[in-house]
Order: sequence, then C-alpha cells, then structure tokens
Amino acid sequence: MIVVGMENAESNIHSTAIVHPNAKLGKDVIVGPGAVIGEHVEIGDGTQIGAHVVIGGWTTIGKRCEIYPNASIGL
Repeated sequence: MIVVGMENAESNIHSTAIVHPNAKLGKDVIVGPGAVIGEHVEIGDGTQIGAHVVIGGWTTIGKRCEIYPNASIGL
C-alpha cells in the first residue's frame, strides 16, 4: 500500500490499494482492495471507493459518494 498526501489520517485504505503521493483524500474516505488512486485525484469526505476501482486523470469526487467495484473514472 502506498499512502501519501492524505489530508486526513482517519481514512481507511486497504492494504492492497495504491494511492499516489499527490492524491488528496478527505476525512473518513474508504478505499477498497486493489483500488488505484492517481496523482491528480481529490476524493471528498466520507466517500467509499470499492474494490478494484481505478481513478485517474484530473478527477474530483465529491463528499459522501459511493464508487462501486471495478469502476474506472478519469482514464
């Protein structure tokens, strides 16, 4: 797991997830197994990222969203 650049250490990142050092994760974000969060991604407070989700590009996800497993966003 790579977790750097988080705004809040209260987020829950699965051990198999990869989060780019420059990604910004809000409070209480959950990142599921095998998920990949890219460099220019911002994820709002309380958002849940499902298993094997890939989020890349210049993408902003709002607060309290739910991204279902295997979704690809911003590629």
